[in-house]
Amino acid sequence: MARFFFTWSDLQEITGGAWLFAPSADFSEKGVSTVFDDSRAVIPGSLFVATVGELSDGHQFLTQALDAGAVAFCLERAPEEELLKRMCLAGIPCLQVKNGLAAFQHLAQAQRRKLPALLELAITGSCGKTSTKELCAAVLEQRWPGRVLKTLGNTNNHYGLPRNLFRLSEETAVAVLEMGSNHPGEIAQLVALAPPQVGLVCNIGQAHLEFFHDLRGVAQEKGDLLAGTDPTGWAIFPQEADGVDILRVKAGKRRCLTFGVSKDADIQSEYLGLKDGLFHVRLTWRQSGVSQLLSWQLGGAHQALNAAAAAAAGTAFGLTPEEIIRGLQNCVLPGKRMEVKEIDGIVWCNDAYNANPDSASAALRWFAELSAHAPKQVLILGDMRELGTAGPQAHLQLLQSARKDFPNARIITVGSQIAPAAKSLNLEHFLDTDTAKNTLQGDFVPGTWILLKASNSVQLFRFPD
Repeated sequence: MARFFFTWSDLQEITGGAWLFAPSADFSEKGVSTVFDDSRAVIPGSLFVATVGELSDGHQFLTQALDAGAVAFCLERAPEEELLKRMCLAGIPCLQVKNGLAAFQHLAQAQRRKLPALLELAITGSCGKTSTKELCAAVLEQRWPGRVLKTLGNTNNHYGLPRNLFRLSEETAVAVLEMGSNHPGEIAQLVALAPPQVGLVCNIGQAHLEFFHDLRGVAQEKGDLLAGTDPTGWAIFPQEADGVDILRVKAGKRRCLTFGVSKDADIQSEYLGLKDGLFHVRLTWRQSGVSQLLSWQLGGAHQALNAAAAAAAGTAFGLTPEEIIRGLQNCVLPGKRMEVKEIDGIVWCNDAYNANPDSASAALRWFAELSAHAPKQVLILGDMRELGTAGPQAHLQLLQSARKDFPNARIITVGSQIAPAAKSLNLEHFLDTDTAKNTLQGDFVPGTWILLKASNSVQLFRFPD
């Protein structure tokens, strides 16, 4: 793939840095073609930017980056003496900047600007961002096969988005970029790095309430993606979302497409359920009256809504309903998201990548549908993190719903935050996943269907291992 080239003067101008060691006139063709902030990813000929985060400091990995072939460095502070001598002897150029992360982001922004013809879809939401990203990418592949770049995994924050922007090349026709946030103001910062032609808010839900306080606070934050979308572009959002009035204001005069279950939605989703081994969804385009049946492997009304969101994105990019349906049918979600796997006669339904009250409720509905005829059902439910003061009540409501909807199921809980609710309902409880795994080993018999749902940090996804 073609890569862009940053000259030494480009690097200094973009980062606003000063040369700690200036490059020689003939050094490495006077520039670099790749930029990394992770020493494990560095390839020969690249620039390594030392960023400082809450959990790690890139300055601790300068030697590893040099050994991996970095030919230039962007640093906040000078290297230690031994490494300093090594860099001097090798003539390694080093830029010193006030903030490594800001420099990394500015370079990524410059990379994006080198592609003025690139089409971009940016996605945010309280849950389902990665699923929606995968669906949208699969849809757009129908029009631009092999030329759609999508966010890797969930690298959607102020470190991850720049890393994905550095993956862009002249061969990229469309970028599908996920943007996440857990504090006010973060979406505005991210969308400024890569303003899209199409901005999509997939939902407004009870996530990160510790920082957003309520659903209107969530809508304000997520709506910043629409406010940062190209003024001539498209704003896509749920017709029935909490705070939809806020989203409409944020969208301004941009062209809008809505999706939802009501007939007022521009793309209407009707979930028809499971039949003959496939889940069925009817998508209807309000303006044209066209209706298409989608038959696929993904279950649950929440995935049907995600399909409608992806259909709206495809429509904004000019795809036909037929192309959109083919793309949705071809989509396979990454692991730990609605993954169904049978091991020794036990069926594990793994949706333990992340959790908040909305996604957990959706998981319960999905599991109820999948395991309706199972001889035995087990629900292993863990902490939903970053809910703030709403956490205790949210965990209690989740477990009450689980016990009501699955009266004959065994319900097991894992984690410290869900513990009070579990105790009040006299449910089986374990403090951590390792203890639960060791204790429950051998408890499950063939024919049992097991749901795993919790925030990723609980690591319930390790259960089937």
